[in-house]
Amino acid sequence: MAADGYKTLSHEALVAYLEHNYPNFTNVQILAIDELRKLRNDIVYRGFFIEPSFITRNKDKITRIIDSLFKVLESKIK
Repeated sequence: MAADGYKTLSHEALVAYLEHNYPNFTNVQILAIDELRKLRNDIVYRGFFIEPSFITRNKDKITRIIDSLFKVLESKIK
């Protein structure tokens, strides 16, 4: 959103913005990003812990999402 000139304090709005404005992200990726958002909230606000195996199991999916986000940013700064 910041690369497009918008600001939000809501992670939920950020995910919705990504979904509506960047169709190159699949529904599966958007759902994964939203699940990570919810997991982050649980960690920060409820003291939830995740097992290290979560990262191992989801590393490829998370890495692909990060790569896609970097591609978007790179296209914005060129």
